[in-house]
Amino acid sequence: MKGEMKQYDALSPIDLLEKLRAWLIIEVSQGDPSPNTLRSYIGSAKSYVLWCETSRINYIAATDRDLKRYRAHLVQNKYRRGTVATRLAGLRRLYAAFVDWGWREDNPTIGLKARKDPTSRSEKIISKYIPDREAFLDLYTIPDENTINGKRDRAILRILCYTGIRVGELCALNNEDLWLGELPTLTIRAGKGRKRRHIPLGENDAIVLQDWLGLRSTIGGSDAETLFISLDHRARGSRLSTRGARNIVNKYLREAGIKKPGRSCHALRHSTATWLLEAGVPMQAIADLLGHSSVDVTAIYARVVDHRKYTPGEVLSKVIREALIRYHRI
Repeated sequence: MKGEMKQYDALSPIDLLEKLRAWLIIEVSQGDPSPNTLRSYIGSAKSYVLWCETSRINYIAATDRDLKRYRAHLVQNKYRRGTVATRLAGLRRLYAAFVDWGWREDNPTIGLKARKDPTSRSEKIISKYIPDREAFLDLYTIPDENTINGKRDRAILRILCYTGIRVGELCALNNEDLWLGELPTLTIRAGKGRKRRHIPLGENDAIVLQDWLGLRSTIGGSDAETLFISLDHRARGSRLSTRGARNIVNKYLREAGIKKPGRSCHALRHSTATWLLEAGVPMQAIADLLGHSSVDVTAIYARVVDHRKYTPGEVLSKVIREALIRYHRI
């Protein structure tokens, strides 16, 4: 144990993060990590280590009290609850690595959680999804189809609104993931949990995507295999980032007059699921389309549909009108 303890004394923060990266790839993901998850864990560890150095805390020997101080630091700096939860999840991996390396005998992050969110998930979805079905479905028609940017943005919005895939999945798409022959299909290879799924595309989906592909092949860049690329001057031809995709979606939400705080790319996914369920699509089919681990996750959208269907004022007004009609008939 003492021999192992000496090893980390000479490690710089950069060396530590590289060691952690290798451990995550080999021990946690068995050699096939999700790029987004890996980036999240490394980023969380880096932020924590820098905070420890600033606070003069030995991050290897940190106590429960030290970790609670770090959580308080995140809360006091107005990090959202979801961000705090993500940071703490990264720390659980970091200390699990320390235990595995023999640097600690315990994992002090066990039981350390972000504060409970008083807002239920269904309430969050209700506040973010797009209740105007026509505005939602026509969102992809706003970009100018006569420009390169417009053709790309139309394809992005068409996929997000009509398939409900996650923004990270969209940005990870390669040209080979799109099949526009007989029975057009979109293959998601970088889904949550590394799960692969195939999404059938409609005729109009294929037309919009083919329109973009016709131009995509003429644009060079560092990522020739990437389906959606940045068209900015500095990063032209490189893979579109999730931030770039969000900026695109936010731009057109504003132009459509339906932008509001918290409504961005994921709101399109929520809207897709809600409208499909209201249209009578089986819940299992929606779960498969969205890549949910269980149909129980998809069931949350049933509450959103019920919320729309059973608006108290409308229900009561209908009851009162029917009662008055019966009264006058007597």
